[in-house]
Amino acid sequence: MQVKDVPGSSGRTVVTIDPNETIADVVDLLKEYSIGAIVVSQDGKTIDGIISERDVVRHLAREHEGTLRVKVEDLMTATVSTCQLDDNLEATMGVMTAGRFRHMPIVDSGNELCGLISLGDLVTARLQALEAALDEGTAAGD
Repeated sequence: MQVKDVPGSSGRTVVTIDPNETIADVVDLLKEYSIGAIVVSQDGKTIDGIISERDVVRHLAREHEGTLRVKVEDLMTATVSTCQLDDNLEATMGVMTAGRFRHMPIVDSGNELCGLISLGDLVTARLQALEAALDEGTAAGD
């Protein structure tokens, strides 16, 4: 299986935020779109970083006050692992598991943002593939 085989891996609008916006803006977008991470990008194509709900909560636990006024660029992860639609699903899951992150931007051959995949998306796709294989085996045995 490849990343492109995961439902929603392409064609879905990726929510992005400018690095100069505030964490209050991040929280609003996370809530509005019911998502767990946002790609940080000045132009919506080039990845400057990624920020997740986990980043916000960790800062809030340390600083308590002022978190909502902090700029996105001050909390974002600047070094972002990415994948492409043709990448192997299991290898992509391995990178995410080893890096202990749950969201990975998908880029095209020109390294421009074209999607976002979550570990949950990958697990769901893998389970669906296993169920389909089981159904085929059951049907073959009938």
